[in-house]
Amino acid sequence: MTADGAIAPRRPADRPLIVLLAAITAAGPFTMNVYLPALPFVQAHFGASVPQMNTTVSVALASFAVGILLFGPLSDRHGRRPVILGGLGVFALGNLLCLFAPTLEVLLAGRAVQSFGTAAGLVVARAVLGALYAREKMARMLAYLTMFMVVGPTVAPLIGGAVTEAAGWQALFVVLLAANAAVLVAAWRFLPETPPTDRGPGSTLAGLRRSVGLLRQRTFLGLAVQAGVIYATFLAFISIMPYVMARLGHSPTVYGLWYLSLAGGYFVGNWWVTRLATRVGLRRLIGMGATIQLACALAGLGLVLAGAWHPAAIFLPFALLSLGQGLALPNLNASAVALAPQAAGAASSMLGFSQQIIGAAAVQGMTLFPTDTPVPIYAFCALVAAAAWASLHLLPPDERRRDA
Repeated sequence: MTADGAIAPRRPADRPLIVLLAAITAAGPFTMNVYLPALPFVQAHFGASVPQMNTTVSVALASFAVGILLFGPLSDRHGRRPVILGGLGVFALGNLLCLFAPTLEVLLAGRAVQSFGTAAGLVVARAVLGALYAREKMARMLAYLTMFMVVGPTVAPLIGGAVTEAAGWQALFVVLLAANAAVLVAAWRFLPETPPTDRGPGSTLAGLRRSVGLLRQRTFLGLAVQAGVIYATFLAFISIMPYVMARLGHSPTVYGLWYLSLAGGYFVGNWWVTRLATRVGLRRLIGMGATIQLACALAGLGLVLAGAWHPAAIFLPFALLSLGQGLALPNLNASAVALAPQAAGAASSMLGFSQQIIGAAAVQGMTLFPTDTPVPIYAFCALVAAAAWASLHLLPPDERRRDA
């Protein structure tokens, strides 16, 4: 036992475990981010419209959400290891479908299968940490996990842009197959098993009912909405910006380079969580993050409305906005999962499901607006950031006092 009451793994195993979980968790974000710079090229290849193309993003997010909802209860009942290995196998199948897709419909199916498989990683990482650590310590470990995990998704747009320009968009799925194989081998050899926490009578369907039942808790619902709108802001921005950058005459590689600033801001926010979570408190960090997000979204909107469309004016306000998200999101996730310590998988599933569904709706909804200017996406970000800030008040007073 640790001083804060957590069940501690052996100290030498902490860092290798975090690195392995980070690699597993990164599969989903890496797959999403490496594909985004290729969207205009895939659009030209299939002769599709922007709404049709963004369906390959929003359907992937929805499939990811369904996987998150299913894999959490499965991992509670059958253990984490078999679930993650099965998910990585499904991921490989989806990559093959995308690589050899003759039509947009087959690519769409491949993207759905691909994302469904990667969902297991997100659930397993949160559930494992939820089983090992108390809430405050879990927030710090989630922040460490994100700091390690963010490396792959951070460089993914740069890799995606360079590979697409050099070898075509299909080559992206060759890269993903190679990464998939490496993570699968590492997980097979080194991923430890966390004993199932759901040993009572029932079925996976009962676990799903418990997941949905969490939404009846006002505190959990408030945390889930807050996390969802934060996530939607980020997803909408990175999925629409490749089109905006292309219309402004910038290459996919340029998009990938500027994306680094967004990941850098999020990284710094997570690093601050590791230093401040215990001293400042989870609730206060969430409030700070939401306030920074809103202020930066409004600043970015003001710049683009004034005609400042240089990549620096577009990306740097959002980089600072991402810092606020990095402050808030690990604490939101830790607080939500801690509400159901005996069903961490179910809580993680419902939390992730709500984030992905809200994000998918945002990504698809943004295709209704012009993509030749950054004004609509920043207007959306400002609106959603205001909703995220306001949703803090969904938490009941007793929860606010306890977190403070």
